[in-house]
Amino acid sequence: MKWAEWTIVADNESVWQNHKEKGLLKAEYVADYILRLWFEEELDVSIYELDFYPLVVADNPGGVFAVLKDKERFSRVRGDYALIWLNPETGIYDEKAIDLAPECVRFFCEKYGKKVKIAEREKAA
Repeated sequence: MKWAEWTIVADNESVWQNHKEKGLLKAEYVADYILRLWFEEELDVSIYELDFYPLVVADNPGGVFAVLKDKERFSRVRGDYALIWLNPETGIYDEKAIDLAPECVRFFCEKYGKKVKIAEREKAA
C-alpha cells in the first residue's frame, strides 16, 4: 500500500473524465490507525474499514502527514466530503488542518480496505 500507487491513478486524466464522487459521509476512529468510512452512493451507502498504518507510518510520507503518526492526532478524524483532521489547537479547518480527497480515500478502501457494507447498486455491477 503505497502513495505512489495513488499518484499513478490521480495523474491519469482518463480515470477522472465524467467521474462524480459524492464523497465521505462519515469517518469514525476504530483503533490504532484503523478508520471506518462511510461513502455516499446513489440512495445508499458503502462502508469500509481501512488501516492507515501503511500510509501514515510505514510508507513515511512526511510533510503534513507526519503529524498523523501520533495516534491521538490521528484519532481526531472526521468525514465531511473529504477525510479531515482539524487543526488540533483551534479545532477548525485552517492551514494546519489536514485533508485527503474522497477519491484518494475510496481508492485505498477499494484496494486494501475491509468491506463492511457495499451499496446494493455496487453489488449488482
